[in-house]
Amino acid sequence: MPKLRNQFIYQVFVRNYSKEGTLNALTADLGRLAAMNVDILYLMPIQPIGIIGRKGEYGSPYAIKDYQEISPDLGTLEDLSTLLAEAHKKGLKVMLDIVFHHTSFDHAWISDHPEFYHYDSNGKIRNKVEEWNDIAELNYDNPLLRRKLTDILLYWTTFGIDGFRFDVASMLPLDFMQEAFTEIRRQKPDMIFLAESVHKEFIGFLRAHHYVGLSDSQCFQVFDICYDYDINQEFTGYLKGENDLETFRNMLRLQEVIYPVDYVKARNIENHDIPRIQYFTQNTDKTLQWIAYCFFAKGIAFLHMGVETGTDHLSRLFEKDPLHWEDCNQETVFWITGLAKMKKDPIFAENGLYRIISHKKDILHFEYENDSEIRVGIFNVGLAKGLVNVSLPEGIYSHDITKEPIEVRYGTLVLSNIPIIFTIKK
Repeated sequence: MPKLRNQFIYQVFVRNYSKEGTLNALTADLGRLAAMNVDILYLMPIQPIGIIGRKGEYGSPYAIKDYQEISPDLGTLEDLSTLLAEAHKKGLKVMLDIVFHHTSFDHAWISDHPEFYHYDSNGKIRNKVEEWNDIAELNYDNPLLRRKLTDILLYWTTFGIDGFRFDVASMLPLDFMQEAFTEIRRQKPDMIFLAESVHKEFIGFLRAHHYVGLSDSQCFQVFDICYDYDINQEFTGYLKGENDLETFRNMLRLQEVIYPVDYVKARNIENHDIPRIQYFTQNTDKTLQWIAYCFFAKGIAFLHMGVETGTDHLSRLFEKDPLHWEDCNQETVFWITGLAKMKKDPIFAENGLYRIISHKKDILHFEYENDSEIRVGIFNVGLAKGLVNVSLPEGIYSHDITKEPIEVRYGTLVLSNIPIIFTIKK
């Protein structure tokens, strides 16, 4: 759905979003999120966490022992219902994380339906990845398991959830998702499905071991949105100094030709699994350039909670580690709010001309063009100085966010430490 390219997803780990770590505390903050023009509130798993094999004090939210309840430390089903009602009043949709590759070891199915699990040659429940030692892998060869998982999706759909983010979607059978999603969409046609499609290297590992390893192209057969992990190696490689920016640009260009014309990528620079962008940049101006990239590059904008505080600390997944909202940077909030409003412009959802332009300097330069305008975004991720050459009509234009003048003169414009975004009307 190309219209999703006009949207903005905000990811929340409820336990560490606030000192209270509850659904009610998140509900109390919905006004702030709505004011920032968030469209979709994505909740990481909120169900009860297993105790057997638990990691850390609180455990991983991805080791679920009951798919249809709420973890007691977060609140109740009634609290979630209140959050949904208040979010919908404010125009926000709510997306729920779904973990269907595995359960915790104390899920009721372990004893009630042992046939729902994969076992190794020693008769132990199998895990594909050694470090995932707190979870039990599900066996999709069982038709009853498939039915129960589909019913769980129907349960949350009836509850009022607007979308599902599927954990490690690339590891799930394509035919299951085709059947289940069709059934869900009969009940709710506008349900949004987001795939955590995985890194290229991980797909290679899965296939080498004869496991399911769906490519992003396969995921796009059923999902509306896919993660950006297919280019994450080149993205983090640039931040670490392991490859140049052109390597990353070329991966963005490759996406344009290998995916369906309507493809929607979740453009993100951090999430609960990868370090904060500020950790890499150690510079507020560079971080802002990358935040603006998330909104301007073709796709749906995706930000992880707390990026507005400027923190370089990624909250711990297995512990209580709340954000420090007293450090919220209002300049960053100003930019996110303006960028999210800009994102609603129709040109970002069109399948028209989209150019990714190379420069010798460390600059990301994108242009959208249709019959009435050219939308230009120049993101100085390397904080280069001086001029940059551009093939644009000469003139003085207004910055789409700050409204300050931007001059194109003699085929050049002056670089800035803030993102440069402007529109040329034809």
